[in-house]
Amino acid sequence: MRVHVRRVQRVGYSSLAVSLPKQWARKWGVDKGSRVVVRELPDGTLLLAPEAAAGALSGRWKALLELPDGTEAEVERGVIALYEAGYDAVKVVAPPAALRALGRLTRRLSGIEVVEEGAGYAILEIVLDHASLSFGKILNRMSSLVGESLGDLAAYAGGASPEVLDRVVARDDELDKFYFLLVRQASMCFRRPHLLRELGLSDAAEILPSLYYGKTLERMGDTLVQLAMYAKERGRRPDAALVEKLREALTLSSAVFREGDANAASRLVALHRSFFEGRSPGEVIGDPFLSLAGNFLSLCLDVLDARVELEAIKRPLLAR
Repeated sequence: MRVHVRRVQRVGYSSLAVSLPKQWARKWGVDKGSRVVVRELPDGTLLLAPEAAAGALSGRWKALLELPDGTEAEVERGVIALYEAGYDAVKVVAPPAALRALGRLTRRLSGIEVVEEGAGYAILEIVLDHASLSFGKILNRMSSLVGESLGDLAAYAGGASPEVLDRVVARDDELDKFYFLLVRQASMCFRRPHLLRELGLSDAAEILPSLYYGKTLERMGDTLVQLAMYAKERGRRPDAALVEKLREALTLSSAVFREGDANAASRLVALHRSFFEGRSPGEVIGDPFLSLAGNFLSLCLDVLDARVELEAIKRPLLAR
């Protein structure tokens, strides 16, 4: 990326102007009388592009995924990567057997549809109202899903049938779906910075702590799936008090990230410490319930780091 420094000049009585880099103007065919599009971003940055190329700022991004000898797994990985990268349409060229993966992908990814199929190819379109799917909404939904899984584990600990554990496993697919969407929204903001404000952010730097929090929630869901699968396989019920501690930790971590609640942060640290201080490492490692519970509590503690990063970004710079 090239950086050009220009001095602001006054033109007439009230207008201000800066000159354009000569090499840039030549490369993009900009000359006297050419029209350019200037877009103002939330952080005060002005984004300038030739009118002919400005469509890339708001137009559709298309990709071609060619896997002539690909497998279902390769098609699945490739499409997910392009979805997360923010593409709006993907043409997949692959053997018919490998294209069967697209049926699963329409269930795993939000807003993706197969709009055309032929011999050895398929075209996918991603149709989403991005403005209605802010970072805050996605993260809140992910947190709610983790809470619902903890609720099912609490019900099982209290005597409910093992079928409630199946809901924990199934819900993890929905949690993954929202995480894929979160990554996609982040990519959209990098490609189209004007979307930042629509998606509830004031600075592009806020994307990283949001992704960190989202990945942490996704890992919490994976941990609860492992706990549910172990419980069902062994026919063993977790201690109800232990599950309640996990629910409390999730509630506290959500308050920390969303509101920067210092009291919730202190209580979360104390809860994490009390869990490990009362048990030896061998006791925790030797009991899958305790090991997974400790992992979950540590993930809740990781949310503190995400909040610290977010506050560091929002804190005004100190004057030199």
